[in-house]
Amino acid sequence: MYKVKDVPYGISLFLVFLVGLEIYWSYSFLSWGLFDCYGNSLGSLSVIKWLILLFMLIILAIVVIMIIRGFLEKDDWARKFAITILLIAILMPLWAILVGCSIIEQFILFLIYIVLIIYLMTSYVKKYFVKVFRYGEWTLYKRVVTLKSGKTLTIYFFSKHIPHSGEPTVMPEGYTVGINERSNMPYLKKIGTPDAYSYGKWKLYKKQVKLKSGKVLTIYFFSGKKPKSGKRCSMPEGYEVGINPRSNMPFLRKKSTKPKTGNVEVWTSEEKKEDEESKAKKAANVIYVVSKPQPGEVRGDWAVRSHGKIYSHHKTKRTAIREARKIAKQRDATVMIQKTDGTFSMGFHPKKNK
Repeated sequence: MYKVKDVPYGISLFLVFLVGLEIYWSYSFLSWGLFDCYGNSLGSLSVIKWLILLFMLIILAIVVIMIIRGFLEKDDWARKFAITILLIAILMPLWAILVGCSIIEQFILFLIYIVLIIYLMTSYVKKYFVKVFRYGEWTLYKRVVTLKSGKTLTIYFFSKHIPHSGEPTVMPEGYTVGINERSNMPYLKKIGTPDAYSYGKWKLYKKQVKLKSGKVLTIYFFSGKKPKSGKRCSMPEGYEVGINPRSNMPFLRKKSTKPKTGNVEVWTSEEKKEDEESKAKKAANVIYVVSKPQPGEVRGDWAVRSHGKIYSHHKTKRTAIREARKIAKQRDATVMIQKTDGTFSMGFHPKKNK
C-alpha cells in the first residue's frame, strides 16, 4: 500500500507537471494544433470520428493514471513506461513543426518532453524506485562478503544511519523481523523458527548427546563463535542465565524456587550444608584443562586447575592434558577439557597405575 507522504517533492512535481502538460496538449491539439491544422473542428465531426476522438482521450487519461499509480507504488516499470510514452509524444510536436503549425509553441513542447525524459533517467529518480524495507527508524541493508574459501555470502543487517558499506534492500523471502532482547535491535530470522537467545556476544546453542546407558541428553551451552556441533535455540522454560565468576562466561541454571526476603534468598541450615558439601565435592573431583587463564596469571596458553586452585601453566594443550591426568590419578578426579567453542568435554576418569 503506497503513501503519498512518502513521495519526494521532485517526483510529486513531475507527476503534477505531467498531468498539466497532457491537459494543455489535449486542449491545444483540439483548438489550434494539428487537429485544426488539417481543417477539422468539433462541430464538423461525424459520430464515428467523435467516438474515435473520445476513445483516444480516454486512453490518454488511463495512461496518465497508470503512470501516477506506478510512481506512487514505486514500481520501476512505471518509470520505463513513462519514458516510452514521452518518446511517442515527441512525435506530435515534431510533426507539427514539419507542417508549420504553431512552430514556437510546438518547439517549446518538444524541449519540455526532452527535459522530462532526461529527468526520468537520472540517478535521483532511479533511486526512488528501489524498494527498501524499513522497521521504524531502522533500514534494512545487505552486503556481499567473500569468504576465504572463495564463496560469497549475502549479509542482511539493520541500521539507523547510512553504513560504510552495503545497500538498502527489500525483505528477503522466508524471513521476518526479530528483536534482540538485550539491545532491542531488529534482526532477520527465518519464518517459523523460534527466537534464538543471545546474551551479549554469547549465543545459546543446544545439542543432543547419547550416553553409554542409551539415554539421549540435551545440552545447552553459550558460545561466542559458531561451534562444530549444535544449533541455535531459544531459552528453555524454567532456566535463567548465570555468570561464571572466574571465566565471566554465561551458563544456564534452573530458576530458583526458594522464597526470598527482599533481595536475599532464605536457606535452611540443612539446605546450606548440602549446597556447601556438593560444591566441595564438585571442586575436589574435577580437574580442568583450560585455555587463556585469568588476567595476571598468564604464563602459558593452557592451564591445569580446579575450582579454587591453579596447578600449572603450559604452552601446549597436550602437555596440559598430561599433567591433568597425573593430578587426577592422585586425587581420583575427573578431567574435563575446554573446547574451542568455550564448552567442556564430557570428561574422563583416568585409571590408576597398578
